Amino acid sequence: MKKELIAAILLCALLIGGALNTHFLGSFTGEICSALEVSGKYCASGEYPRALTLAEAAHELWHGRALYAGIFIRHSETDAVSYGFHELISALETEPEGAAALYAALIAHVRSLYEMERVTLGSVF
Repeated sequence: MKKELIAAILLCALLIGGALNTHFLGSFTGEICSALEVSGKYCASGEYPRALTLAEAAHELWHGRALYAGIFIRHSETDAVSYGFHELISALETEPEGAAALYAALIAHVRSLYEMERVTLGSVF
C-alpha cells in the first residue's frame, strides 16, 4: 500500500509541476509577445529608435530566462527564437524599414513555444 501511495503522490507532483510550468511559460511568452507587438507598432509608424528599444527589452526578457528555456524548451526552438531576436534587432539597427516583416514570424514562434507545451486532447491521445 505504501508503494501505491508514494506513486500517487509522485503522479500528483508531476501533474502540478507540469501545470505550473505551462502557466509560467504562458505568462512568460505572453509578456515577450506584448513587448514585440508594441515594438512592431512603433516600427510601423516609423518610430524606429523606440521600436529598437522595445525589441531589445523583449530580447532581455528572453535572455533573462535562458536557463529556464535551456532546460524546459527544446534547444532547436530556443535557438530559433534567439536567432529571430538577433535578426530583428540587426534589421532595426541597419535597415529599419524592412524590419516590420520580421515581427510576425518572431511573435508566432514565441507563441508556438506555449502552444507546444499546452496540454490538449490531441496531445494526450
